[in-house]
This record gives sequence, structure tokens and C-alpha cells, in this order.
Amino acid sequence: MKSGKNLTIGSLLFVVVFALSATGLYAGAELVDRAEPAPAPEDGAPPTGPVSVTLIAQPLKFNLRTISSGVAVPVTVTLDNRDAGTLHNVAFYTNRSAAQTIFKSELTAGPAVTTNTFTAPGTPGNYFFRCDAHPDTMQGTFSVK
Repeated sequence: MKSGKNLTIGSLLFVVVFALSATGLYAGAELVDRAEPAPAPEDGAPPTGPVSVTLIAQPLKFNLRTISSGVAVPVTVTLDNRDAGTLHNVAFYTNRSAAQTIFKSELTAGPAVTTNTFTAPGTPGNYFFRCDAHPDTMQGTFSVK
């Protein structure tokens, strides 16, 4: 009977440790997903040369909410679509109405990585970017200074 008691205690201990570990891993993953990009340099100077940015699409959201560039500089956007079987793209517009396009990539099912380059607007201001397939949850501000 002693081995049966040890088996019961061992099984219970395993379940408790597994539950605590799973909870800790889930909480850590949520913290990583919510991490914001590093702040801009304190002098607030806009990028003056080419800009390269990676947008990660997962789960139905972008990892960045703001992209900054200088006026009329090349902007290279790598879209890392990690949502398996889900269509995503990145499109830049003059404003939230999405009536006038600055640049738009093709919708691509994940997992996939695409890279495109376009020229930032020649006028400083705040513009808009989004995923056209999920415009309510995947969007941000494109700041041109």
C-alpha cells in the first residue's frame, strides 16, 4: 500500500508543478507580446536616412503601433506574418479613411515573410498604416518628421 500512496502523492505533485509552470509560461508570453519598442532618442531627431522596420503579425495584431521616418526617405518594411493560414498585409495611407494609398503590400497567408520598400511622403505629418484584412485590430501611426 505504501507504493500506491507514493504514486498518488507523486501524481498530485506533478499536476501542481505542471499547472504552475504553464501559468508562468503563459504570463511570460503575454508580457513579451505587450512589449513596446524602444523609445526614440531623447533629442527627438527623426531618422534622416533609409528606415528599415520589421512588423510581426501575430495573433491578429502588429507588434508595433508607431513607425517613424524622415521626409522622402526610403522605408523598407518586412512583414513577418506568423498567423498560420491567415491573410495579412501592410498598407500605408494618408489618413484613417484609407482613401489615398501611400503604399500597399499584397495580402499573404502565413506563415510568410515579405519585404517591400517605398518612399515616405515628402510632407511631414502623421499618416496611417494597417492590415487591410484586419483594419480594426491591426493598425498604427506612420510619423514622418
